[in-house]
Amino acid sequence: MQPTAEPTRHQGIALLLLTRDEDFATVVLQLLRTNGYQVSVAPTAEDALSLAPRASFKLALIDRRHKVIRALRQHHAFGHMPIIALQPQGEASTEEKTLEDLAAGFDIVIDSYRHREWLAIIKALLRRQELQSAPLREFRVHALAMNLDRHEVSVGGKSIELTPKEFQILRVLLQNPGRVLTRQELLNHVWGEDYALEEHALDVHIHALRHKVEHKPSVPQWILTVRGVGYKLSAG
Repeated sequence: MQPTAEPTRHQGIALLLLTRDEDFATVVLQLLRTNGYQVSVAPTAEDALSLAPRASFKLALIDRRHKVIRALRQHHAFGHMPIIALQPQGEASTEEKTLEDLAAGFDIVIDSYRHREWLAIIKALLRRQELQSAPLREFRVHALAMNLDRHEVSVGGKSIELTPKEFQILRVLLQNPGRVLTRQELLNHVWGEDYALEEHALDVHIHALRHKVEHKPSVPQWILTVRGVGYKLSAG
């Protein structure tokens, strides 16, 4: 059986199926592709590793008869990917074997042949993976809170109005609490690397930002100056 990659014109979520059993592959492919998934097939671990850089797989399904999970987990492409062990119909399964497979690195072992159950498990694992990898949309440090979806900032629960540049500066600081950010880093993050701007302009924005978020702007407790370097948001 040769490795096959699904044509890139399909827009479904990319999954990998690893099996050397062509009959089993046909059944699984028909089920998954009918339900909108983009599926590539690899008969060996080597083939799977070869396909991975080109396919951006979100989840892998492996014929549990193949002892390849430990080798795949050592590769960065599969280190944190949800991986399901699939039990072909007619194969014997025991609790001990299931525990061994889970210990080897599978997220779940499906030893039933109920296709609706397969689809439900795949959907649940993909949803969990999406939630875990989603970028943080809300930040809280000290009494400062920022919600990116609502484009809101509050101090001690009270909403405050910021200019677009003040908002972007505060966002970078909130994303890096305790880390010293050079003036150039802040300029690059907020204005872009190709934008020529005097560092003094950044200082003016920081000054205005402090007056909106600090209790005593002249003696800031949160947005701190690191002399000769830049700024940082105190972490504690």
